[in-house]
Amino acid sequence: MIRLALASGVIVLNRCQAVELRHLRYFVSVAEELSFTRAAARLRTAQPSLSQQIRQLEKSVGVKLLDRSRHHVALTNAGRIFLQQAKDILTRIEHATRLAKQAAEGRAGDLSVGTFPSADVRILPALRPLVADRMPDLRLILHSKYAVDPIAGLESGALDVAFVRGPLEADGLESAELLREQLIIVLPAHHPLARRKVIPVASLDDLPCITMERRLSPALHDAAASLYREARIRMHAVSRADNVLGHLQLVQEGLGFALLPDSIIALLPPGVTFRPLDCDPVPTVSILVAWKSGNHSRLLREFVELVRRCCSTPKDAPRLTRKATKS
Repeated sequence: MIRLALASGVIVLNRCQAVELRHLRYFVSVAEELSFTRAAARLRTAQPSLSQQIRQLEKSVGVKLLDRSRHHVALTNAGRIFLQQAKDILTRIEHATRLAKQAAEGRAGDLSVGTFPSADVRILPALRPLVADRMPDLRLILHSKYAVDPIAGLESGALDVAFVRGPLEADGLESAELLREQLIIVLPAHHPLARRKVIPVASLDDLPCITMERRLSPALHDAAASLYREARIRMHAVSRADNVLGHLQLVQEGLGFALLPDSIIALLPPGVTFRPLDCDPVPTVSILVAWKSGNHSRLLREFVELVRRCCSTPKDAPRLTRKATKS
């Protein structure tokens, strides 16, 4: 025997009598019409066949679902409960069928997405409503780079796609550049250089700064190192942080300044300000969307195309030039 839990108790199903979807559809039609004649016409089936299907269903369930006479059909208490559950099952089956078709067409399913603070600021706010509008049955499962390393996650399959810094230094992955961010100077609000509207690179010579190990962010490390090297000034690294939020905390404590992507402006804590660099060209770092080579998922391709479309339009995030910028 099989027990089916309903709101009013437990209905016992006879294992020998399987309940099929057609039984549920027939029962719902009769229950809504309260007439075998009208239900048969609605289902385009013969009335005797419909009556037989309902009797099979009641035998399988083990209780009477309908009170019926020659001129009267009514739901029993068990029938009312069963009707609610039957409708729910049919609705879920219809929904599951639609999702399966959309998944085959690359328009539904789950994607595990690796992200990091710059993407959180520059890409996700514009991407979320676009996904909701164009791919409403896509569920994004976001993973911070501090929880799941994006490269290792893509290689292992823990991530389907990830936002990463370019250039990509890994084999077996494909990527597309989405945008470039300018580097800015982030410094304590009381720092002497904060009085300037823009800061010449030469002013950074031998000033205490917060740096990052190259293995943690090769692109950001190399951009800052290249700036110092080309300007022929000395970098005075007084501390290191393993992420941009750690940089902000050390800057807030007054240990020095940091060179960070301009998306960080949205995350500045109290007592910390920023200034653009006075140089041409201004150093930049890129954000890529990356995925594992050989992943031919239509859902992934549709998502990547949507991301590229999202990033091809102007955003409200700051794009700094050498013009004066207020703190």
